[in-house]
Amino acid sequence: MGNAQARKRIRATDFHYLAKFTAFASNELVEEYYNKLMDKHHDGRMDKQDFIETFHLAFPNRPEDKIVKLADEIANKDGEISMANMLILFYLFCSGKTEDNLAHIFNLFDQDGNKVITVDELLNLMSVFIEIGEGKEHKVDLATVMAEMYQKGDADKNEKLELKEFTEGMLSHPVTSKILGIKTIDALLQIL
Repeated sequence: MGNAQARKRIRATDFHYLAKFTAFASNELVEEYYNKLMDKHHDGRMDKQDFIETFHLAFPNRPEDKIVKLADEIANKDGEISMANMLILFYLFCSGKTEDNLAHIFNLFDQDGNKVITVDELLNLMSVFIEIGEGKEHKVDLATVMAEMYQKGDADKNEKLELKEFTEGMLSHPVTSKILGIKTIDALLQIL
């Protein structure tokens, strides 16, 4: 997910939500750090040090050495971490309700803002989501998981997932529901 796309899709409600359910002190602080990262990393990928600092601000009780290890695990071969990955981790680890976290993830990947997730948008989301929850070298068949999750969620069979359908699909599929249950860095590192 590119920098410009991410910047367009993150909203004031996202900043408010993250401020409420992480250790960020205020909406303004979340927005300030996010904008700083977006301005510094125009391609939507940050270096590990920026990830570590930002993650530590959001979750100061998480051990620094584990955050460093997490950054090492999720960084690409160039040592970069996408903003989308960071935001998904924030939503996974924050203290908000799972359904609310999913609503923010849904909005992040609804590229055209039409309140539905298309197959292409779901592919983008699932590739990021499964990489976070299963590791870069995962053996999960992305196409199968995506098709099964889509089928579970698309209740009206219109080949689009509205938020309610997306939430149902994510909560009912064994792979995605397992990932949604990860709330500690230790649990995530065991998988990665």
